[in-house]
Amino acid sequence: MATRHARPAYLGRRDAIRLLAASAGTGITAGCSHVAEPEPQVVSTQAGALTGTALAFPDGAVVRTLLADVDPASLGQGVTLFHEHLSFDYSSPPADPRAPNSPPPTPPTNPSMVDLLVEELKMAAFDGISCIVDSSIGPRTEQQLANLTEMATRSGIHIVLGGSYFLQPRYPAEITRLPEEEIATQLVDQADRERWGALGEVGSSFPEMHDDERKMIRAVSRAHRETGLPIFTHVPHESCPSCAIEQLDIYESQGVNMAHLCIGHQSTIKHTDDPEWSTHKEIARRGAFIGFDTVGHRMSASFIPEREKVDMVLSALEAGLEGHILLSSDFANTTQIKANWGNGFSTVLLQFVPKLRYFGVPDETIQKILVDNPRRWLAYRPTTV
Repeated sequence: MATRHARPAYLGRRDAIRLLAASAGTGITAGCSHVAEPEPQVVSTQAGALTGTALAFPDGAVVRTLLADVDPASLGQGVTLFHEHLSFDYSSPPADPRAPNSPPPTPPTNPSMVDLLVEELKMAAFDGISCIVDSSIGPRTEQQLANLTEMATRSGIHIVLGGSYFLQPRYPAEITRLPEEEIATQLVDQADRERWGALGEVGSSFPEMHDDERKMIRAVSRAHRETGLPIFTHVPHESCPSCAIEQLDIYESQGVNMAHLCIGHQSTIKHTDDPEWSTHKEIARRGAFIGFDTVGHRMSASFIPEREKVDMVLSALEAGLEGHILLSSDFANTTQIKANWGNGFSTVLLQFVPKLRYFGVPDETIQKILVDNPRRWLAYRPTTV
């Protein structure tokens, strides 16, 4: 086994990571300069607990949830997951792994499914989850919106709707024919009508981005500038460092506020493709968030061992990037809900975080990553109501 992946190699890292945690709130290291929205001031710290520090947010800043605009401070009592999927059918039996032609889950349409999801969300809240951002890969149906509203109302979990178009060739034909200005207008109108709290997940293809995807990213950037909504992205699961940087380049060139941009699926970059994980460092250097949003369970589209994903986070911490890390699971797996054999929407907290603790990451740093960073990313001053 390579030294990098052997436990003794990390015995010397624990003190360094604790030192990083002791300076939590001071931001990125001096060598990583960027122009971005100032990080909120840390007023007090509850060491060792997964509740948030007291952060000072700009006047008028809110987190727009499906049910209400909430004070970002109200999300400081638990963990926020920035990229999950609530709109699929958990009530159907898990696919038989011996049957390769098993149909994929279908969108939620029945009351029994909503009941099951409410219970899953309540159990996640019991584990310490406070807020979940629901990703959209296309327009939601009226039934899906009604189900999400019921889930938010009954579970007590804050649900933030992400909205956008995902990848080409999945765009509706009528969208591809529009100029980016008109796409942006449609996005803004839909965001207001459906109470989006984020734009995402916005994707690009492997190995090269389509021209239509570039146009969509520019349109999403326009919508962001008009509304202030944060953005999270889909980088191909096939391990594509250049795809992440191309997305970042476009958003930056379009005047997106880097403090409200998260480049996603960075836990799908293989160590062999980026030995120093310099992609993560470049994203943070330019002021955006690194989205490690495929952790806590096995991904069918990208098999990278969790041990390597732990290394990615440790590498970012060693580089002083704790203020630029977001964690989520991109969860959409029927087998791994709590009602079956898994940790459900708590899998980041129950499966992945203990591995970080094992390698010496202190609670103060984990608290910043799971509670404080996502609030800073989500909280914005609405420019349209």
